[in-house]
Amino acid sequence: ENACSSEAVLRFLEHPPTTAFGNTLAMNHLLSLFSAIRTASCCAATALLIFGMASAAELRPFDAKSFEKVRASRPGKPFVLAFWSVGCAPCVEELGQWGVLQKKFPDVNIVLVAADPPDTKGIIGALLARHDLRGVETWAFADDFAERVRWSVDRTWRGEVPRTYFFDAAHQPLAHSGRLDLRRAEQWFSRQSSKLQR
Repeated sequence: ENACSSEAVLRFLEHPPTTAFGNTLAMNHLLSLFSAIRTASCCAATALLIFGMASAAELRPFDAKSFEKVRASRPGKPFVLAFWSVGCAPCVEELGQWGVLQKKFPDVNIVLVAADPPDTKGIIGALLARHDLRGVETWAFADDFAERVRWSVDRTWRGEVPRTYFFDAAHQPLAHSGRLDLRRAEQWFSRQSSKLQR
């Protein structure tokens, strides 16, 4: 199968290979796929498919000033800010869960931010388009200097993903690195939603 096939790329991203040595094989394969996508040998149909799917999800540019804009647009309201990456298998698996939570608790906003280089926007959009994320805001890093963007959010964050911040109505954050605990997340959403309805 053509390494530049969009379906092959997306299948890999959702189900990356693993070895006893961790994700070394997965990351090497990912780099190979990205390299194939960027080459002129990639067929035009594949590029059109990827970018056509990307259009299904609005991707806002997230830079060093965006976090303050996200927070300022929700005065007195709780929200979740979740960072993910196309090369992170748990992140991709959790995309659908965020959609379910947003549908169940529509009054608590979820903001997803892809912490990937700007030139991977097509892949980001294609992955997002595979899930029902209606109501979820979707952003992507718009600065190649990722550290500058991370520091604008949290100077203690070293770049690991998934990285999730649960902000209450007073915008006090609860930071979590690693896989989403769906049961605890639902409890947090339920508490915040109940407070809004009082």
